[in-house]
Amino acid sequence: MLAAETLLGNDTFRVEVSGWDENQTYFVEKSDLAWDEFTGKQISLQRILPDGAFVFVRPLQPTALCPPPPAAYRVEFAGCDPRGQHQYRLNAVHPRYNYEPNPVN
Repeated sequence: MLAAETLLGNDTFRVEVSGWDENQTYFVEKSDLAWDEFTGKQISLQRILPDGAFVFVRPLQPTALCPPPPAAYRVEFAGCDPRGQHQYRLNAVHPRYNYEPNPVN
């Protein structure tokens, strides 16, 4: 968690993050997702991810009978914490809609 977030206060949720790191190696890592109004959603990972990489974040709820589906995000590097973990800001990914008509034969 970022020091600034600790001072401001935030909500923290345990999540599972998956995606491809800078070496194009698939990974799954557990992290805390920190969220507040000023900095948005952020995670800390051991892995180095390229800016703009896609990750999938799934909340970990031990009491849930049916786990929620993962949500897609693009990462933006935000720095490193004192433990050496890489911190990333999460930016929501929105579906693109194709408004061009498809040809019909």
